[in-house]
Amino acid sequence: MNMRLKSLIVALAFGGSITTASAAGVITDITASGEGLGSFSVLANTTDPNVLDLTKTFDSVNPIVLTFTVEHIDGGPGNPYTVTEAVTNNTGQPWIDFHYSIQEPAQGQGVVFTDFNNSTLTGFTLDSPPSSGPRNLNFTGNLADGDTANATFNLSPFDPGAGNTATFTLTQIPTIPEPETYAMLLAGLGLMGAVARRRNSKGNA
Repeated sequence: MNMRLKSLIVALAFGGSITTASAAGVITDITASGEGLGSFSVLANTTDPNVLDLTKTFDSVNPIVLTFTVEHIDGGPGNPYTVTEAVTNNTGQPWIDFHYSIQEPAQGQGVVFTDFNNSTLTGFTLDSPPSSGPRNLNFTGNLADGDTANATFNLSPFDPGAGNTATFTLTQIPTIPEPETYAMLLAGLGLMGAVARRRNSKGNA
């Protein structure tokens, strides 16, 4: 799966489909790990190497970590990459928010979300700065168990230099309602029901 992504990018670069003559930091591999991981796949776009289509399933609310490998390729597609994601909630619980966070090794040179304000996740609203920014995307909304949300964002890796490779990670974490939230909701519904019953009983008196 991931080797297919790398092979496609290299073939496009040397086969003439990528017309830029400059060198660039190119994403050549993406792997997934983490306790929340159910499934993960990458579909490299055959017409635009700057578009990455990802799908993942969360089997628990623990994080999923994507590790991106970046290489220096002459005539590579360059930045930014457009990432589309289908994120499925298979945790048995609804989500109330969702978070992306970029981490780099010490030698990192500035991987960022490009134009982060236009990042989207269906059914969710992007939190305003400073909660969201070039290294973090924080969404508030709802995703029921068994449903899928579709994300879009732009990602800009750095060029590690000729003969070098580098990695960075993108951690994703959903959040479920706290037990206290359920308790307050149930208490509120119970109070509303009691008020309604009292009004009905007074009206029938």
